[in-house]
Amino acid sequence: MKFAKTLERTLAEDIPEEWVEAAIKYKALKKTINKVVDELQFLGLEQNKLKLILNDKVVDIDERDDSSTGPSNPVIAEYTLTKPSPDSHTIKPMLKITLDFSHEELSSDKINQICHEIKEKIEGLLNEDESEADEEKIIELTEDEGELKIVSSREGSLSPPMSPQSPHTSPPLLASEGEGEGEREGEVERGNISDSMGGAVGGNNGGDGIHNKLDRLVLDDDHKRREIYIMLNSDSKFFKMLEEELEALDTLRKEEESKIIEEVQNVAQAVSLMKDKKSELYKWRELFRLYLDSEVYFKYNDVDHGQRDSDQIQQHLTEFMDHVNKTGILTQFKKKQSIEAYNQFVQMNIHLLKMLQFQTINTEALRKILKKFDKQTSLHIQDVYPKLISSDHIFVSGKSLARSVCYIMQTSVLELIPQLDDYSCPICTNIAYKPIRLSCGHLFCVSCLVKMKQRERVDCPLCRRQNAVLEADSSNLDLEAMQMMKKYFPVEIKEKLKERDQERYQEFKGSDKCVVS
Repeated sequence: MKFAKTLERTLAEDIPEEWVEAAIKYKALKKTINKVVDELQFLGLEQNKLKLILNDKVVDIDERDDSSTGPSNPVIAEYTLTKPSPDSHTIKPMLKITLDFSHEELSSDKINQICHEIKEKIEGLLNEDESEADEEKIIELTEDEGELKIVSSREGSLSPPMSPQSPHTSPPLLASEGEGEGEREGEVERGNISDSMGGAVGGNNGGDGIHNKLDRLVLDDDHKRREIYIMLNSDSKFFKMLEEELEALDTLRKEEESKIIEEVQNVAQAVSLMKDKKSELYKWRELFRLYLDSEVYFKYNDVDHGQRDSDQIQQHLTEFMDHVNKTGILTQFKKKQSIEAYNQFVQMNIHLLKMLQFQTINTEALRKILKKFDKQTSLHIQDVYPKLISSDHIFVSGKSLARSVCYIMQTSVLELIPQLDDYSCPICTNIAYKPIRLSCGHLFCVSCLVKMKQRERVDCPLCRRQNAVLEADSSNLDLEAMQMMKKYFPVEIKEKLKERDQERYQEFKGSDKCVVS
C-alpha cells in the first residue's frame, strides 16, 4: 500500500479532528514537489541533468595551477537551504547555477555535452544583448493560464525594493583566489551581491513568480564565469508549508502532553486514597508489579533503555491488561474507587499510545516527503533539512514524550505503592527488616549482617567496601525505611519475624543437649 493511503487510513481511525488538522499534508506537499519539477524542467534542469551538475559530484582541479579551483565542466549547480538568522524559522532555498564561458572547445564527454545544452537553454531564456551582459538583472518566471513564461528586466523595474539583509540569508559567493587588488571593472563585490539578493528573496515570499538574480563576474580574460541565483517559487512554498505543519505538530504535542500529565495526576490522587487501606494495598502492589514487568514503553534491562516503537507499546500494553484480567485482581478489589482508578490508569496509557502512534506516522510522513523531494528533483535535502530545523521543533528533536510522561508516572503514581524489591535484603532476598544501611549506602537486614560478622566477613557483599559490615552499629539503623516497611509491608514483616523466631528456636534446640554421666 502506498504511504499516502496508509497515512489517510491512519488519520481516519478514531483520531480527534484537531489532530488531523495538525498532521503533515502529504498529498498537498507532493503536488508542490511536482510544481518544483515543472519549474526546473522549464529552465532546462531535468532530473538526469541536475544529477550530473550538482556540486556533490567530484570536480576536476588543475594541479598545475593552485589558484584554479573551478570545475572542469562548463556548468555546475549548488542547492542550499539557509535561514535569515540563527533564531529564524524561515527556510530560504537557493539554486545557484555557475556558467563557465571559458570552455571554447567542449570535449565529446557526455557530461560536457549535457552541460552545454543547459548553458544554451539558460542563455536562450535570458535573451541578452552583449551590451547588457555585465548588468545585474531580475528575471521572473510566471504562470499564465497554466503555462510558465519568463519575463526579463533591468534590476529595479520589476523587482521589489531592495533592503539590507542578514549575512545568514544567502550562501556565500564562490569567488576565485585572485579576488582583491586584481578585480576587474565588471566584478561585483560579495557584500553587494548579498544585499541585492535580499531584495529578490524578501519580495518573493508571497508572489507566484520565480526571481532569478544574475551577476556576471569577469575574473580574467581566459576564465569568464556567470553565477545565476535562482529562487524557485514552488520550493519556497514547499518549505513554508512544512514549517507551518511542524509548528502545528509542536503545539499539539505540548497540549496533549499537558492533558496526559493531568490524567496521571488524577490517577495519583485516586490511588493515594486507596494505599492506606490494607485490603486494597496489596492488590494495587500486584497490579503495578505486573505493569512494571510488562515494560510497556521501555525494555529496562537494555543498556540505553531504548524506547519501543508504537506497535511494540500497543502489544505490551495489551499483554499487561490481559495479565490483570487473568489474575483476577479487579474482582478482588473491595472498593469501587479502585476499579475507577484502574480504568483511569488504562485510559491514560491508551491516550499516550495514540499520541505516540500519531507522532510516528507524522515522522514517517516527513521522512517520506523529503525522500520524494530528492527522488524527483535530485536536490538532496533529506539529510540537510532535518539538521537545519532540529533546534526549532520539539516534534523533530524534542525529548521523548513517553520518557517525559513515564518519569512523572513513576514519581507520582507507581511510587505511591512501594514494591517489595526496593526494600529487600540482597542476601536473604526477604524484606530487610530491621534495615541496616552500611557506610557505602547498601541496605541489609540486621540478622544477615550479624551472621556475616560471626563468619568474619566484614566487607560489603555488594561493593566490597572494606570493613563496612564491621563498622556498622545501631546508628546505622535506617529508621525511615523501617517505618515505610511497617506501613506498606505488614504481612512480609510478620513472616520475617516468624522466620527469625524459628531460626532462634532451632539454634537454641541445637545447643541444648542433655548429658548423662
